[in-house]
Amino acid sequence: MTGNGLEKLMQTFKNLTMKVLKSVFTIVFLIGLVSVQAQEMAQRRGPRIVSPEISGDNHITFNVYSPDAQSIRVNGSWMGFGDVAELKKNDEGVWSVTVGPLSPSLYHYNLIIDGVSVIDPANPKAMRDGTRYASTLIVPGDGSEVFQVNDVPHGSVAKVWYNSPSLGLTRRLYVYTPPGYDKDNSTRYPVLYLQHGAGELEMEWTHSGKANFILDNLIAEGKALPMIIVMNNGFATRTGQTGQTPAGNARWSAFEEMLIKEVIPDIDANYRTISDREHRAMAGLSMGGMQTFTIGLNRLDTFSHLGIFSGVPNNYTDLLKGVLEQGPAFNQKAKLWFGAGTEEASFHNRQKEVQDLLVKSGIKAQFYDSQNTAHEFQTWRRCLHQFAQLLFK
Repeated sequence: MTGNGLEKLMQTFKNLTMKVLKSVFTIVFLIGLVSVQAQEMAQRRGPRIVSPEISGDNHITFNVYSPDAQSIRVNGSWMGFGDVAELKKNDEGVWSVTVGPLSPSLYHYNLIIDGVSVIDPANPKAMRDGTRYASTLIVPGDGSEVFQVNDVPHGSVAKVWYNSPSLGLTRRLYVYTPPGYDKDNSTRYPVLYLQHGAGELEMEWTHSGKANFILDNLIAEGKALPMIIVMNNGFATRTGQTGQTPAGNARWSAFEEMLIKEVIPDIDANYRTISDREHRAMAGLSMGGMQTFTIGLNRLDTFSHLGIFSGVPNNYTDLLKGVLEQGPAFNQKAKLWFGAGTEEASFHNRQKEVQDLLVKSGIKAQFYDSQNTAHEFQTWRRCLHQFAQLLFK
């Protein structure tokens, strides 16, 4: 090789080496920059937070990373109305408080950060009903297993939109179908129409009530028959009507017309139901219980089982008049079931008064007292768990 050729080769090698070194330097610089940015992001995010923490003795610890907050409190469904627990901040900017022990159940709660109510940012489990968003937690133990997600076959919950000519609206309902519904196209099922209360909407029997898991577990244990559950929006007003008619049977007339003439035929047409009254039930909590009491007793050609959960209305004597006049003959027409919490005085007292009237008239009905619970979903989950075991048998 001549001197000029060797010189050119060395220059080429030198240029290539410089390019490689520049590339390496760029890569090292970028790695360092990403590392610094990752550290800065980690510092902004703060420490890894677990919240809530449930101890073996059912104490609950809430943790929130918020170094700039001035105050953080927690309000939960285990507390009295307006009650709060104050969280305390440590040197790392983590606020914490421990409450309890709490009885086994499902609870909802909100954090109040500098006066603003929010869900727990570290807890992915949350619920929404007609009035609020809230985080949820389940304290395990005796009683919670009936609505927990257990290792059993599970049914499905569908959100179904339907047209209501009587209301001039497109509305939504939730439909639970039992395990195996989609695998066996020959089996037909009874139907429970299950209504929410005045503070909720159609999704609440699955969000807070855990109706689908209650039925999954009961069916797996052989304690309840497989059934379809229809959960409808209980608020209904006709076009031009500004609110629900305030009193008597007419209060629920728009809802009744929509339910009887539109929803039930639509469900029977699109699901494999057993479409006779003997295999159709209605139940509800609070407002939904009042709707069941009022509509159900007037529609015994449609429903054979009625479940009233904390829902005996104030005008129950007027509504029961026709039933009481029939005496024991009524026992051939329908099965009545009532449930309420021992700590919800007005509803529990009315339930006892109805029990006295029915017993004196020779009318059979079942009554359930949910011990140490008030006007809350722990009462209504227990009611559904008891009521569902008796249906269609």
